[in-house]
Amino acid sequence: MNRRTVYIGLLAVALALLACVQARPAFDRPVHWTPDGLYYQARLLEMRGADKAKALEETFGAPLSAPLRARDPEHTGNPRWVAYNEPFYDRRVAVPIAGAALYPLTGDQTLLYLSLAGYVAAIVALFGLLCLRFRVAAATAVTLATIVLPPLTGHSAYPLTDTWGLTLEITALALALVVFDRGLRWLPLWIGAVLLLGFTRDTAWIPVLSAGWCALRFRTRPAIALFASGCAAALPALLLFKAPVRQLFALAVSPQNPWEHTSWSYIAAHYPHALIQYLRDDAGFLRRGQWYTALYFVGGLAFFLFVAWRRRAQRDLATNMILGALVVSLGYVFAAPAFSAFRLELMFVPAAAFGLAFASEWAVPLVAGAKGFGFLSRAEALVRPVPTGRGRT
Repeated sequence: MNRRTVYIGLLAVALALLACVQARPAFDRPVHWTPDGLYYQARLLEMRGADKAKALEETFGAPLSAPLRARDPEHTGNPRWVAYNEPFYDRRVAVPIAGAALYPLTGDQTLLYLSLAGYVAAIVALFGLLCLRFRVAAATAVTLATIVLPPLTGHSAYPLTDTWGLTLEITALALALVVFDRGLRWLPLWIGAVLLLGFTRDTAWIPVLSAGWCALRFRTRPAIALFASGCAAALPALLLFKAPVRQLFALAVSPQNPWEHTSWSYIAAHYPHALIQYLRDDAGFLRRGQWYTALYFVGGLAFFLFVAWRRRAQRDLATNMILGALVVSLGYVFAAPAFSAFRLELMFVPAAAFGLAFASEWAVPLVAGAKGFGFLSRAEALVRPVPTGRGRT
């Protein structure tokens, strides 16, 4: 084990501990249930042997959700709305299955604890991804910035699956880069990450189509193997659980009474307004004091795109992989635009983090040359990254 590996391992532990400190207050709070969280709780109860109708009744019709039903009678308190949305969550069984195993120990807090654990795992996964492409100093700085990212910390304090979806997305992207650099022996781990992501969130195609872009761009055997095996790994979730796509789009354009407007013609006619309203809501959210979130996402993504389109970056495999992930993520969000206070936009974290890391590597030499900051130059020599190759033929 070389010096750099030990150094990265110690930093990863330190970052995980900092994330635990950041998440600690949420462990002592009552569970704040959302409609999404109640669906996952119902799935958890199904995994423990309850039939679907009884599981939904024990969540949406029980004292557990009474405060939410009182605040949200048109959705959580509306049996028709609950039944309409239920199929969208059938596929996301991975976290409820884990919760079913832990439920005897942690009760109704289980999904909250899993969400917080996913937040810590996402921080460690992001640090590992960044270390594959950047100096450890830049990777550490950006990971520290991510630990306190308000949408990530805020949404991790709810019983949701988003943190584990982000963790697995980042892990799959990192494993793809490892396959490119170190060979096909790492392919089974990539397949496992994509397979598990397919049963956690509906975002398994983000890393898969990113690998497809790299296969088209570089035409190497690892790239083609990643794309082909990724497609195979993402299919079981699609085949076992068929989500009603048209009904999902109807919900996006008509969230109050989606069952009244499910025709493709209605969806097409009202989609532009829904998209504009989504963009306005997101912009308004950022203007209402969310300056740190705006700096992280807008600044990070802008700098990433600036670097991605530079001539010297066109053959950089890691940049192309993350660029593909960003494009697919944008398509995912825009396909069914719905304001979520940047919960759904968490899938942009890898690209934004890459942009911030590019900016950090540009800034560190300038700061290191200043008087009194010579230690940065010495540290920089210690933490140079392992180069990311262009894929083996």
